[in-house]
Amino acid sequence: MLVEILEVLLFFLIFLMLIYLIRHYVFTLCVLWKIEKNIQRSFQKDAAYQPTVSILIPARNEERVIGRILQRMTELTYPKDKLQVIVIDDGSSDATGEIAESYAKNYKYITVLRRSSAEDVERLQRLILVEDARKAK
Repeated sequence: MLVEILEVLLFFLIFLMLIYLIRHYVFTLCVLWKIEKNIQRSFQKDAAYQPTVSILIPARNEERVIGRILQRMTELTYPKDKLQVIVIDDGSSDATGEIAESYAKNYKYITVLRRSSAEDVERLQRLILVEDARKAK
């Protein structure tokens, strides 16, 4: 008699555990489905947003590499109206400034600053302020 009661109790506990397992399995699938759906929605919303990006390139006597760097900047797939590249020529004694100036003439989003006077520092600050004002709009 006692063995039969224990067997019934064992089967009842196994049945409860299976029900509990199925419940949690369904719950987990529902949560994962909802998370995946939310991730897809948030990605679609964020994909449309493209902030304005400013890239500062400090350079001093970098004539061997500045051309390649600026060439790569022109090959970026980011929208050019949202891109600002500022090359800061830090008193180079080679052709770094001239190479950068040639790119600045061909691409309106590239600006060259020669760090040789306080006037250039003020110009850089004004460019950053203008960019901040443009972002605020």
